[in-house]
Order: sequence, then C-alpha cells, then structure tokens
Amino acid sequence: MNYRLLLISVLACSVVAEATEWRPSEDFLRAVKFVESSNGLFKVGDNGQSLGDFQLSEAAWLDVSEWRKARRLKTYEYDKAVFHSFINRVYASNYLTILHAELSRRLGRAPDHGELYAAYNMGIAMFADCKFSLSRVNAVTRSKAEQISAMLSPKTSASL
Repeated sequence: MNYRLLLISVLACSVVAEATEWRPSEDFLRAVKFVESSNGLFKVGDNGQSLGDFQLSEAAWLDVSEWRKARRLKTYEYDKAVFHSFINRVYASNYLTILHAELSRRLGRAPDHGELYAAYNMGIAMFADCKFSLSRVNAVTRSKAEQISAMLSPKTSASL
C-alpha cells in the first residue's frame, strides 16, 4: 500500500514539475505564425529550408523531437509531418519552450518577445553570435521581432 502511495506521489510531482515549464501563449504563437508564413499562406521559406505554418527547419524539428523523447512524448518525422498544421504548431510551441529556457539561462532573466523570436528565427547559436542583441541581428529578423513586439505590446510579458 505504501509503495503505491509513493509511486502516485512521485508521478504527481513529475506532472506538476512539467506543468510549470514555460510555454508560449496563443497570442505569441499567432504572432509568430503571422510573421513567418503570413498565417499559413506561404509554407515554404528560406529557399525550402524552413517549412510549414511556423517555418521550421529540419534541425529545429530534430531538436524538438529529442526534447519530446526525453519527456516521453510522441515524435513525428519531419518529412511526413512538417506540413500538418497542428503538428507544426505543437513543434513550434515546443521549440519556443526550449529557446525560452536556454535564453533565460544565458541572459539570467526571461527573454522578451523580440529576443525569443530572434532566437527562433536565427537559431540560438546565431543569436548568440549577435550577443543576444536585436540591434546586431539582420534587418529582416529585427523587423519581424519588432513587428511581433508591436503585435503583443498591449499585453504583459507574462502573456508571452
């Protein structure tokens, strides 16, 4: 009996711990989809290197798949699922969660909308090369980061 109670307690704690992991808001996801693919009108970007409503690269997809495997979540093959709108959205959300955690660790604070988008658009390594500064990123990424920030400006950072 005590073993079952202990097992239930451990499982409950792991669910609570996972539930506290940061996740992007629906508003933030809508904004990313809007600037990445004009709300799904253009599902191929970067000369075919980024695909789907959220313009995910295969490298980002593979990172998300590893993250999902570690959490015992179902994974999907890029070639077979990247154009599936729901799965593409889930993977984009997961990728933003990964980036938020990494940026928070590296910056010592939660990233703002623009910073998180820049890391999403460029990748964390390229954004790091820019010293995590929006003023140092390319003009297209900076413009889209500013557009996202403006779209979400009436909202608080907590709604990210």
